Amino acid sequence: MNPLGASRAPKVRFLSGVGAALLTVSLALVAVGCLPSWTDDAVSLTGGSATAEVTLTVARPRTGTTDVDIRLTPRQGERSERPPTITLQAVMPTHGHATPVANPRVERPGSYSTAVHLMMPGRWTFHVDVDYGARSDQFDFPLVISG
Repeated sequence: MNPLGASRAPKVRFLSGVGAALLTVSLALVAVGCLPSWTDDAVSLTGGSATAEVTLTVARPRTGTTDVDIRLTPRQGERSERPPTITLQAVMPTHGHATPVANPRVERPGSYSTAVHLMMPGRWTFHVDVDYGARSDQFDFPLVISG
């Protein structure tokens, strides 16, 4: 057995996982971009890291106040003793707008909920920060909000 081949296997699996995650996020962005601007249907976007998968659901992707749900799924059954702290902020970089940082409430383990007020239509980025105490992850979800 080739020792070099043995050391490549974890790298190949890692790169395959990263590629699959990027493909998933890309397909979600294309799907959101194809939505008609008058839709009131909820939009869900999923992103991930090596340790967790995050799904952000915007109940009503239009201007005004909307509910936002965040589902955090640890990879490979990883669980911590205390639930991570999650913060959410919606930012409109092209106009310099941002919502106040929200601290979503825990609905049940891995499920969080809050509301944000989006003051105008356009391209928004939802920043989700997950703080595990010893480490943290940040996930960005771009979404077009209609009027």
